[in-house]
Amino acid sequence: MKRDLWEKEWNDLTRKQEKYVQKHSTQKESVLEKLQRFVPDGLQSKLDAAFVKAFQLIFEKGTVVIEKTYNKQKRQEDYEIAEYAAMVREDRRHVRAFRRKAGNSARLNLLVSSVEGIGLGLLGVGIPDIPLFVSVVLKNLYEISLSFGYDYDSMEERLFQLRLIETALYSGVEMQQRDDDMNTMCWSIRGAKQRTPEETERLTGRLDEQIRRTAKALADDMLYAKFLQGTPVVGAVGGATDVTVLKRISDYAMLKYRRRYLLDRKYQQENAKSQG
Repeated sequence: MKRDLWEKEWNDLTRKQEKYVQKHSTQKESVLEKLQRFVPDGLQSKLDAAFVKAFQLIFEKGTVVIEKTYNKQKRQEDYEIAEYAAMVREDRRHVRAFRRKAGNSARLNLLVSSVEGIGLGLLGVGIPDIPLFVSVVLKNLYEISLSFGYDYDSMEERLFQLRLIETALYSGVEMQQRDDDMNTMCWSIRGAKQRTPEETERLTGRLDEQIRRTAKALADDMLYAKFLQGTPVVGAVGGATDVTVLKRISDYAMLKYRRRYLLDRKYQQENAKSQG
């Protein structure tokens, strides 16, 4: 095995993760946050409820609709081919194929979010845009997870992705601690892509509670943007925030799924050695 290639992948991941955390560890007041005094009472709770409902609806009925926008089976087959090629060839091109594929999907979804967010903002559509935005966020995570060999259609992956979204939106001093917690979670679930419901609940908490936490993180981060997005024409500025938030989540998802993939690979190799 060309160990140095995989070590370089791990070192590259570590550098990018440190850069991400450092970038978001400094909490800054955005231009949109200066609109705070204009935001009507009750908008926060409406946003919280809208995001909760969007996640619940998509998990219950929407995943099948999202899957019509790409070929899930082909993506799983592409991963298996890439994994085999990386195992046999172990050169730079094949080792990096997983993140390259995931990155291509992420860029396309950013484009979709840009058109959707700015377009609806021009029309003055704010809160009704939320189910569409959540769909794009989850579609992006689904495609990234498939690129690294993880099927999202399990309780564990839903909980992992919801927590990933929540953590990606932290800023300030909390960002480092929450990121450390995510890294611990990635390590804890290595080598086991699906657990019993009891183990899943012990590991990541109840799904309903995590939906509420993730919905609140999104509502807090997008409050001022969604307020502005409800105003025709000017709302395009607020709608553009959809792209900013999606990119932040997407970048973080790439880091964590890449981490899981490398941890799982190492775990499987160590396990094979001990059994041999």
